[in-house]
Amino acid sequence: MTTRLPYAPSDPRRAALLVIAGTLALRLVMAAAIGLGTDEIYTVAVSRSLSWSYFDHPPLHQWITHAAASLLGEGRQLRLPFIALFALTTWLLFLITERLYGPDAGFWAVVSLNLAGFFTLSAGSWIVPDGVLLLMLAIAALALARQFFPVAGEVPTPWLNWLVAGTALGLAGLSKYHAALAALGIAAFVIATPEGRRSLRHPAPWLGAVLAGVIVLPVLLWNAQNGWASFLFQAARSQGAGFSPWLVLASLLAQAGWLLPWVFVPLVSGLWLGWRSLRDRRFGFLMALALPGIAVFTLTPAFGNLGLPHWAMPGWFFVMPLAGLALARLAETGTRAMRWARISALGSVIVLALLASQAATGWLGRIIPNLPRHDPTLETFGWDQLRGQLEARQISLDHGRFIMADSWQNAGRIDVALAGSMPVMPGTGDPRHYAFIIDQTSLIGRDAVVIVRARREALLRQQLASHFESLGPGQPIRLGRGGQVEIELVAIVATGFAKPLPWAYGLPP
Repeated sequence: MTTRLPYAPSDPRRAALLVIAGTLALRLVMAAAIGLGTDEIYTVAVSRSLSWSYFDHPPLHQWITHAAASLLGEGRQLRLPFIALFALTTWLLFLITERLYGPDAGFWAVVSLNLAGFFTLSAGSWIVPDGVLLLMLAIAALALARQFFPVAGEVPTPWLNWLVAGTALGLAGLSKYHAALAALGIAAFVIATPEGRRSLRHPAPWLGAVLAGVIVLPVLLWNAQNGWASFLFQAARSQGAGFSPWLVLASLLAQAGWLLPWVFVPLVSGLWLGWRSLRDRRFGFLMALALPGIAVFTLTPAFGNLGLPHWAMPGWFFVMPLAGLALARLAETGTRAMRWARISALGSVIVLALLASQAATGWLGRIIPNLPRHDPTLETFGWDQLRGQLEARQISLDHGRFIMADSWQNAGRIDVALAGSMPVMPGTGDPRHYAFIIDQTSLIGRDAVVIVRARREALLRQQLASHFESLGPGQPIRLGRGGQVEIELVAIVATGFAKPLPWAYGLPP
């Protein structure tokens, strides 16, 4: 019988399940407290129209959103499927880590994942592609871990493992283009290791690869029919103005901030442990899954485009087993791991509480007057008051009119606020997927209600002057929370849409 230390969980599996259940409950509370963010609202709006793929991302999370909306309606409740899927992802992470490094490391990997800001909020709760991507990559990783790292007495089943891995990789490709980096990493691991090369003598890996390719065909076909618009857009996002190596450090610091610093430390410790045992195939397997994404999105900013810190997060997901190993080793020497968990949990709860309370009430804006213009929680502020404000100013939303917004982000907000009751289109050259669901020629001759941020009114009037017969006077629309005005808009009645806008693709403006 193995004697366990009093500060280690006596049953790591049960402890991991308790952590998963507890953090699932926390996410449900946070999902109810915080409104839908910009990307979520846009996803809800464009997913009303089913498509083989979408301009910004492959289609799987939009398909899920479309199906969920038909059952649950539009609103924060659409986060429920994504929260449930992440709970499953977390359990799969435990199983992967348990197989590679044991149940204690699995428990600590689960704790680390659920204390990380990005995984707790965005991937774990929001209506974005990241959570679905992580689930599919975790399924593929577990299937391959079962193939390459069998436990005592276990005989690998190549047909099952490779076909599951291929299916999951294909579905990951339907989730986000990051799946291509994971597939390249898996291919590198297979080619670089003797066991991997031997596995290629069996037909199962080849059939699994074919299966993955067949599953992602909708994305390829949609892009082929639409000038490869999505691929060109995503490729252009990595282009910058010039060489700037300092942005590599800025990118890494931003990633550490998204993960939260107290979680980034065990991740780095785990990488150091793995590096010290460089020839360990388990470390090589995890690095094959993690390193391509981390390296690409940390190093490409050197060429002048900082990008977004969450782009590297699928790579950090596969460092979590190493963080679990580092914390399990620390737990063997005393109570420091448990102390880290308590302090980190307290820090994470404080951050989440501040975020939720600010998103709901905007109370910090009353203490720091200049905060609203820099307040990221305004992205979660719904524009549900918009219809009432327009009606109060006797601006009709009937008579065959359509809505024109000053950006694709605000088009999504208006579209959801009006529950899809009338056509909404961006009035700029960057319409995103609206370009594929709005036929501008069908709107010729119709009147519009142009809704624009107050500070952009003059610029948008200049841009739209030749596209309408006339633009009426602007009427102020003020949206607020907690008794204070947060967003100032202007509504303009425009008559006679005369010619389509020149919608372009590639670099966002």
